Amino acid sequence: MLKSKTRLRVAVKTAVIATAGAGIFGAFPALASIYAAPKPVAYTCTPPGGAAATYTLQMDLTGPTAVVTNSPIMATWKVAPPTPLTAPVAVTTPLSLVIDADMRIDATPAAVLATPSDLRSLAATAPAATMTAGQPLTLPTLMVTVTPSATGVVVFKPDSFTVFLDSAAGTSPTELLNCDLVVDAQASAQVSAAALRVTVGTGSPSASPSASPSASPSASPSASASATPTPTITVTRTRTADPVPDPDSDEQIDETPKGAASTGGGGDAGPDARMIMFSGVLTVALAGIGGLVLRRRTAGRG
Repeated sequence: MLKSKTRLRVAVKTAVIATAGAGIFGAFPALASIYAAPKPVAYTCTPPGGAAATYTLQMDLTGPTAVVTNSPIMATWKVAPPTPLTAPVAVTTPLSLVIDADMRIDATPAAVLATPSDLRSLAATAPAATMTAGQPLTLPTLMVTVTPSATGVVVFKPDSFTVFLDSAAGTSPTELLNCDLVVDAQASAQVSAAALRVTVGTGSPSASPSASPSASPSASPSASASATPTPTITVTRTRTADPVPDPDSDEQIDETPKGAASTGGGGDAGPDARMIMFSGVLTVALAGIGGLVLRRRTAGRG
């Protein structure tokens, strides 16, 4: 019996570990689609007052790889400059780091999006802060959302961008870097490799079916449970009163009352006959004992 229980525990633990492992390893493809590795793309960048140069930047476009029609697609775009971008001078007045970029969005077939081929202008602004000369700057993340209305494929591709410092006081922005895509076959292949491709299938958005079943079944049982009355058990006991004797009746009293008889009857008055008989037996016994004692004394004297 003990061995069978031990084997059962080992089997249960093994099944739990196997299920957890399958869930973890099965989640890797989904995580890989959302957190894809950055891809290198060739850009020609020009700093303010400097000469243009070709750099290989890291483009990180992330988002879902598969959605259903009428479900929003949110894509993010992170740009990593070739060398750490730094503040050119010390900034005592808080400034915001801004990236202004273009993203190409193409849909196949054309019915997937309202604008099947679009060069979408995006912008992202980091919180305003003071800076020291040579301080490394981190570019904010760009974000775009589109909603497909038919099945097909939506492709997001990186394009040119500009980085500058801006203030809320209305002064002219300070440009830090202006980058354009290199136009050649190798650069086109890099852009294609860095692109985010999303397959649009048939179905309904996930928010719609989940809201309906959860609200409907939960509301119905609770209402029926509250409306059902709780049964109440009532116990009724009937007590019958003793009959009241009729004073005009000729019936005799069944029991003799304690103490003096209230009715004046003397039928049961006087001592009990058993007491008289017991007293007689006791007297005869005492007389016999006394006679034996007298007889022994007389015999002893003679």
